[in-house]
Amino acid sequence: MIQRIALLFVITGVGHGFSIIALKFIAQRGQATQVAGIAEIESITQLMLGLIGFGMQTDAIRNISQTEKWEEKLGDAQTARSTLSIFLLMIGIFSFYKGEYLYFMMAPILASSIDYALYARGYSVIGALVALVRVVVPLLLGIISTYNWPEYILHAYVIGIVLAYLSTNTFMSLFLRVQVFYLPSFNSLQLYLKTIPLGIINLCFYFFGLGFLLFTQLFYQAEELVVSFLALKFYLVYKGAIRVIHQAFVNQMVDEKICLGIDQICIMIGLAFFGSVVVFPNTFVSALFGNQFLNNQNFFLFLGASALTFSIFSSATTRVLLERKDIPFMKIAIGSVGISAVLLLILFQFSKKVEMITLSLLAGELFFSCSLAISFFNKTDVWNRISFLMKCALGLCLPILAKIVFGESLVAYLASFSMMGLILLLFFHKKFALPVSKTL
Repeated sequence: MIQRIALLFVITGVGHGFSIIALKFIAQRGQATQVAGIAEIESITQLMLGLIGFGMQTDAIRNISQTEKWEEKLGDAQTARSTLSIFLLMIGIFSFYKGEYLYFMMAPILASSIDYALYARGYSVIGALVALVRVVVPLLLGIISTYNWPEYILHAYVIGIVLAYLSTNTFMSLFLRVQVFYLPSFNSLQLYLKTIPLGIINLCFYFFGLGFLLFTQLFYQAEELVVSFLALKFYLVYKGAIRVIHQAFVNQMVDEKICLGIDQICIMIGLAFFGSVVVFPNTFVSALFGNQFLNNQNFFLFLGASALTFSIFSSATTRVLLERKDIPFMKIAIGSVGISAVLLLILFQFSKKVEMITLSLLAGELFFSCSLAISFFNKTDVWNRISFLMKCALGLCLPILAKIVFGESLVAYLASFSMMGLILLLFFHKKFALPVSKTL
């Protein structure tokens, strides 16, 4: 298990690391409105992907991973995606009213992506490489534009998205030996109607990421949203790392032993995130986001707490779907979104600080995790995860000691948390010695 995950983390780590560095660079050299513009592009792109996939894509992953005639299931799914993208494409007509609607013209290109089929068939490493290209290319063009054509950063970013998807879509189709584009058929939209609960679940997942940013735009100005975008982008990176782990074992996650091992790895990652903002807040914020956000430490503290909370029972987000418990899961997801949204509305009346964004996010994640624990885990399963968290938390003594002795510095931060991770892996490595498939 560790070897497989390590390879995936190397690939995704490069992409996510580049993403953090690139966004930090653009935020320092560009204008706040440009960073907010990139945030809006990202949010709308993720919204389109969420609508195009809806619940139908999750159902397709289940079908593709569990049948030999997967090409037919893929064809049905892609036909439906292609059809829905036409309706999203038509939203671009209203770009004369608001320029951002023009981004919906990318819908057919996004709909042609079959990355979900790679993960369903067990080619998680290939899928990670595709994701790497899609992260790097738009940001790379954005950086180049920052140097040469600073007024066209947003244009360069959109062009990068289009180029990245066109190239990777073609590659995946050749790799899986399926066609690139599928003709639309209005009858195929019935697949969306059959998977409405799954679609609502996926949209709720979107909300607990960049989707939350679209909601907060109703309350905060562009300058205040810069830190929100960078932080929520990092949170999306964190959840992406957990998703990579899930995707590597998606065919095996009906087994509680596999799920427990996955949750334990996710707990270690979440604890490292939370521990970073607790023990080395100045170093963490300045290194990843910039010195201009050092006054927003509580913002990142709540974000780290949200990450750790989500990690404890994260395997349920995949296992429950594989077990087709869609309706109860949908109710939990809706409740979590409702709590976050309503709490932000209430908190904003008392304080206009951006910390209220991640505080409300934390409340939603707490409700989500507690509801998963109560609904889908027995007492033994819950205790196995909580006790593991308590044992791992003792490892934070090492970073705390390093800070006391050496002070808050980047070297002390990296060295202490690296040692902590190594010790925990050495101590618990036998828990992760689980079988994996041979495919890439």
